[in-house]
Amino acid sequence: MVQADLERLGFAVIPGALSTAENTRLLAAVDRVYGARAEPGEPLHELGFLRLDESFVELVAHRATLPSVLRALGWNVYLYHCHLDVHPPVRDGQPEPWRWHQDGGRQSLELESPRPRLSLKVAYFLTDVTRPDQGCLWVLPGSHARDVLDRPTDGSVRPPGAEPLLVEAGTAVIFDRRLWHARGDNRSKRTRKALFYAYTYRWVRERDELGLDDAYLAGLDPITRQLLGAGSSAIGYWIPTEEDVPLRAAVR
Repeated sequence: MVQADLERLGFAVIPGALSTAENTRLLAAVDRVYGARAEPGEPLHELGFLRLDESFVELVAHRATLPSVLRALGWNVYLYHCHLDVHPPVRDGQPEPWRWHQDGGRQSLELESPRPRLSLKVAYFLTDVTRPDQGCLWVLPGSHARDVLDRPTDGSVRPPGAEPLLVEAGTAVIFDRRLWHARGDNRSKRTRKALFYAYTYRWVRERDELGLDDAYLAGLDPITRQLLGAGSSAIGYWIPTEEDVPLRAAVR
C-alpha cells in the first residue's frame, strides 16, 4: 500500500508509525531543544539536529519507515538532510504566504525535465494535526510527475486540487521530493511539532552538517553508520564495498 501510494500520489501515510512511548520521548527532546534555541512563541526550524538528542538518531533507521525508503530508492542510500520544526500559533494577522515548493533546491533548477526522484523525505508528526488550521502539510496528490506549478491568478495560496494532510500524533508521512507541498499557517491554539528525515543516494552530497564525532559514530550499528554518511573511501559512495553498505545484505 505504501509503495503504491508513493508511485500514484507521491506520498504515503503511515498511522501509528511511532509508539506512544517513542512519541513521548521525542516530544520531550524537541521541547528541550526548543527551550534552548528559541524564544517562547517563536518558530524553530533547526537543520542537522540529530546530535542534539539520542532519540533523534534512533529514528534514522526506524522499522516503520526505512523498509519503504529502501524499496523505493534501494540500498545505496543515506540521510542527507533533516530538520526539526516547532510552529507555535502565529501571532500576527498577516495573510498566509505562498509556500508551495518541491524539495531538492538546485536539483529542481539544474536537472533536465522530466526530473528524477532522487530523494524521499519522512515526516514524523509528534502532535495532532487533525485540522487545517493547525499548520498541516498541504499536498497536491500526483504532482510529483509535474515539474511546474502555476500560481492561481486570483491570489489564492491553495492551487486547484490541494489537499490538507490531517494526521494524529505518531503518524509518519513519506513523500517524493518532487511532490508539490506547502506548510499551512498554524492559526490554532496548539503548537505543531514535527521531525523531517530526507534520504538520497550516497553519491549525492550532504545538505546538512550533522556534527556527529567519529567516536560516537563508531559506537553505532553498521546500518545506522551507513545512513549517517559513513564510508571507507570516496569511490565507495559510487562503487560501494560490503563494508560501505551493510544495507545491501540486509535487504536481500
